[in-house]
Amino acid sequence: MIGYLKGPKQYPGRRTQLDTVIESKQPLQPVAQQPRHVHTITDRFSMANTYLIQDERFIVVDPGSVLNVQLLLAYMQRFLHRHPEDIDLIILTHLHPEHCAGVEELRRASHAPVAVSIAAKPWSQSWAGEGRSAAGGTSVSQFVGRMFSQVRLPGVVHHLDLFEPYYERQAQLVDIWLDDVEGLPNHLDWRVIASPGLTPESLCLYNPFSYELLCGDTLITIEGGTILVRGGTNRIQLQQTLQTLQSLKVYYLYPGHGRPILSMRALATIEW
Repeated sequence: MIGYLKGPKQYPGRRTQLDTVIESKQPLQPVAQQPRHVHTITDRFSMANTYLIQDERFIVVDPGSVLNVQLLLAYMQRFLHRHPEDIDLIILTHLHPEHCAGVEELRRASHAPVAVSIAAKPWSQSWAGEGRSAAGGTSVSQFVGRMFSQVRLPGVVHHLDLFEPYYERQAQLVDIWLDDVEGLPNHLDWRVIASPGLTPESLCLYNPFSYELLCGDTLITIEGGTILVRGGTNRIQLQQTLQTLQSLKVYYLYPGHGRPILSMRALATIEW
């Protein structure tokens, strides 16, 4: 009961009129921002970041090294009191080894499916049946021959930290192919954003309700919090990707390398 209606005398008509006036002057309340969901796991060498998205069940983004996976599982059990079986999705933002070397170990522990951008599907399939030695792998001579052939390899292979036999192996672990702008399976608040440029299959994950962006290696941070666009094979695609990301409201930025950024204008300043 509001204050002016207390006491022995009541004015029902006036109450209705005053309530209407008061309510009409109150601004519409915006949708409440959700609390952030992301935990950061980094090994002592800070080679790459692994992210754990906490929902009813968990998503692991870029498992990283085997050490990162071990730290992740220990963190879940010790601090969150959850088990590996509570992970229901593993996402690779791209297929560089430093981000997915531990994916097999995590998959064995959690039995969760592995998801990658659908952009990797055509050429991962094209590699599946060709260039194999009698032992079932790709010989050095075959690999070197292809590197110097006239056939253009996918942009991802042109990075010095990646070699085709390892990349092919990682591609074969994929269970789910993710399309641009679709929601993640069983986690529809998280949207896929295709972000080619660094690699053709790069993707980001964005939550428009908590304003969190996991950007893989598309953006990295260095000491002092400076955000850098990591160079890739296609600068035009990188520029288009950057325009897309800067159109989003982002308060929490989680890069593949470097410290996360927490700011009301997390993407205001980005350097090339």
